Amino acid sequence: MYRHGHGFGEHQGMRVRFIGPFLLLALYQEPSYGYELMERLKNFGFEMYMPDQTAIYKMLRSMEEKGFVSSRWDTEGSGPAKRMYDVTALGVELLKNLASEIKDNIKIYENFIEAFEKIDLSENRKTE
Repeated sequence: MYRHGHGFGEHQGMRVRFIGPFLLLALYQEPSYGYELMERLKNFGFEMYMPDQTAIYKMLRSMEEKGFVSSRWDTEGSGPAKRMYDVTALGVELLKNLASEIKDNIKIYENFIEAFEKIDLSENRKTE
């Protein structure tokens, strides 16, 4: 049986796939550090699908290696230094492309829902 997971495992739920684009969007809105980004993802509705903190930092590192985000150490204020992340020009281009792709996919999802709502799942169909 398929179940939604909270991490990046095999049965992870489709929303987890959108965390990368939402990280870019959040960074475009305002540069931030990892923990704060996790809190902001919750505001986008990812609370039930949130990977652990390590996975978020790995994702940020990977995006930095690809040139989509940059980071710097923020030593201002009290407490330890924090790694601040910001979206790069290449990341903005990716964000635009992702937004366009998501718009295109919305129609496909709408078609799925429309077809799904027309079927009767109470039928006892056997598959072999």
